Amino acid sequence: MNDIDEKTKILFDALSFYCNLRIPNNSKLSCRYRQFLQQIFSSDSILQLVTPSSIPLLHLYSVNARFNPKLGALIPALGMLFRNLCSESQDSQFKLNMVRILQRLCRMLAERAQRIYDNLLLHREIVVESSVECNDLSIQDWEQTGCYYGRKPCRLRLFYEGKDVDKTGNVNEEGTCRKLYSTYGKKSLTGGLMAFWCPHLICLGFHKMPNAEGRNDVFSAIFKYWEQAPKVVIYDFACQLGPYCLSREPEFFKDTLFAIDEMHANGHTQCSQACFISNYMQVRPQLMPVNSSAAECSNSGLNRIRKSVSYMSQRHAILLTYIYLCVWNRKQERLFREEAKKSLARV
Repeated sequence: MNDIDEKTKILFDALSFYCNLRIPNNSKLSCRYRQFLQQIFSSDSILQLVTPSSIPLLHLYSVNARFNPKLGALIPALGMLFRNLCSESQDSQFKLNMVRILQRLCRMLAERAQRIYDNLLLHREIVVESSVECNDLSIQDWEQTGCYYGRKPCRLRLFYEGKDVDKTGNVNEEGTCRKLYSTYGKKSLTGGLMAFWCPHLICLGFHKMPNAEGRNDVFSAIFKYWEQAPKVVIYDFACQLGPYCLSREPEFFKDTLFAIDEMHANGHTQCSQACFISNYMQVRPQLMPVNSSAAECSNSGLNRIRKSVSYMSQRHAILLTYIYLCVWNRKQERLFREEAKKSLARV
């Protein structure tokens, strides 16, 4: 049996097992297993479901059938499936059969994800077009460029041959996500402001955009100004941002979770739920208090200067944006201090 036939048989057995389940279709175990299968059969990148850091844990489970809790935090669909499998009262033979199916699926997913990740590492064509060193760049250039992140760039944004080409928006090139194309591809949107926010509504930096917002704006800013990639990036089009970043800098972004916030997730009907922040909140308690709509709330505050900026020269618009965000951050800091004092007073 060749490799393709073996994978086909594994997937066929997994589907057959679901179709022959002798439990109600609305039971938690049945729903979790269906969700896991839907993410496996999704046309999105396998690396959205299986991150590089989860590959060794998948291999380990496929060998000894011992589920590591860390694996559940990395792959929510699998973590919640095991949680329901342990809690529901099913006979031991049923559980044993499901575990065997999951072992084979995990081995297949690990091998597939490892092959895709290795391919990204080995077949990157990089062309460095600029000879400017990062040390030669002054932090004061933001007054002319409109790019301010409070520090000098850590590295230059490279040119990736075969990937960074000028193309007009095409629905066939945007994967399965039609929300991305319907928002930015069909509308002749002009440029604007890209701002990065932490969950505490503090602006970490911004840059002016000559064209409509795209994945390159997020990728370039993070790659240039962050020494290490963030652990979590919440973005309304994270389903497309993750593959975009991994296809260019797989090693830099290998441990980054790209997740769609709760408010925008409902619009991604064609995307895999492997990139929904709501699913990760079920297996990562530290994400529960995170305000996933922090960027949306803070961006709405920028509307206060939108009209003023539109009538200004470029330099004046940049300076007003800088001052406005400085005042915004200072007000948030004072608010945090007042809340901290009240909390201490109650104690």
